[in-house]
Amino acid sequence: MAGIKDVAKRAGVSITTASRVLNNVEYPVAPGTRRRVEAAARELRYSPSALARALVTRRSGIVGVL
Repeated sequence: MAGIKDVAKRAGVSITTASRVLNNVEYPVAPGTRRRVEAAARELRYSPSALARALVTRRSGIVGVL
C-alpha cells in the first residue's frame, strides 16, 4: 500500500505539498503540480491511512461495546 511519502517522491514534491493536494486544502498549488500529485496517487493506488487520520483528528469513528 502506497503512502503519502511514496506519492510525494513519485511526483517530485514535498510531503506537505502532496498532503495539501490530496486533502484539498485551500492553499495555492500550481495546476501542473496538482496534476502530477494526482497522477502519482492514481498510479500508486494511494488511499489515506485511517490510523494516521485518527491520530490527527483524535477521532477513530469506532464504537466500543462492553
